[in-house]
Amino acid sequence: MEESTQWKRTVAILFVSVFLVDASYTMVVPFLPLFLVKELALQADNAKLWSGIIIAVTFVFAGVMGPYWGARGDITGQKKNVFRAGIGLTLCYFLCAFVQTPLQLFLVRMVMGIVSGFVPACMAIAGSTLPEAKVGWGMGLLMAADASGSITGPLLGGFLSQIFGMRLSFAVSSVFLGLATIAILTMVKEPPPVLKPGVSTKISPVSLLKDLGSMLSNKVVLSILVLYAIVRACTMVIQPLLSLYVNDVMQGAPSAVTISGFILSLAGVAGIIAAPFWGNRGHDFGYVKVLSAVLVCAGFVSVLQMGIHDIWLFAGVYFIYGLFLAGAAPNIFSFLVQSTASDERGKAFGLSTAASQLGGAIGPVIGGILGTFISLGHIMGITGGILMLSGLYVYRKQVKKS
Repeated sequence: MEESTQWKRTVAILFVSVFLVDASYTMVVPFLPLFLVKELALQADNAKLWSGIIIAVTFVFAGVMGPYWGARGDITGQKKNVFRAGIGLTLCYFLCAFVQTPLQLFLVRMVMGIVSGFVPACMAIAGSTLPEAKVGWGMGLLMAADASGSITGPLLGGFLSQIFGMRLSFAVSSVFLGLATIAILTMVKEPPPVLKPGVSTKISPVSLLKDLGSMLSNKVVLSILVLYAIVRACTMVIQPLLSLYVNDVMQGAPSAVTISGFILSLAGVAGIIAAPFWGNRGHDFGYVKVLSAVLVCAGFVSVLQMGIHDIWLFAGVYFIYGLFLAGAAPNIFSFLVQSTASDERGKAFGLSTAASQLGGAIGPVIGGILGTFISLGHIMGITGGILMLSGLYVYRKQVKKS
């Protein structure tokens, strides 16, 4: 197969695989509190505590293990990472369909965090396969796959749960993961790992920490990771508050839950539309230039939410906010690819996983704390200010310097 055709086929398969994996995750996680109540017979108050712990444990272990699996992929090849994570996650989701106690579900979710790393491995494969001129577009396309899966998952999970019960959603998630794993193993051709002379094929904890420390000593890479954690936290800060906000505005109307879910999905729809566009603009004008621009614009739009009290106007502005913020991730990942050697991209994407999990954990906690003192509009204003300052920092440190 010609090289020009091969990379296009690889990206297409990675797109479908990332979509299936993200759909698998969002098919079950939003319904874990209900699963604990209806299937494991917990009281509602206990279910809130257990669901928080059960969801958090996967984030924690995925963040800790991400850099290790990424470093292994740099040496052994990322397809082996896909095989390990794919088989492990497929089995874990399947086991979730049969758990009988919260502790069993906690332990399975802990193992899921340990063996995770499927999507970062896909990103690393894309980074080593895409032509230089197509890196921004390719990263944007994979972000669109991520957003598409995040939207489809809850819809499919809710449909299956309502008709067949929640346990079937875990089983279907397992099938999706298995299909994604088989597709990459059988149809994706990965360039062989390029090892520096004298590099051992065995990874010891000491050498891993040394390699990661060396990578983090690169100020550009470190700033990218910190920026990604900030963007992720700003994205997630609204999660624990939106449904309460919509419920208050609609005065407890039964449709409040449906409408809050619709508004949250708008960010995903915006990602599908805008992420490939911003990835292409990053290649045309420079990744850091576009990154600084979208952060400032997203921040400005978020600040506008402070003066909005109509729920549908809020939804419209939130969609515009998502259109700009969708440009952050593809340009961050493209800049990360640009700033690292090909034999270090596994570690780089592993560290990006850790940054993502950190931001994903911090954002809702900060949002929940702030929500006890100030309104959602003011929180969106604070979030917008942080995003604008981040964009200006990127411009000052990277764009003006270049």
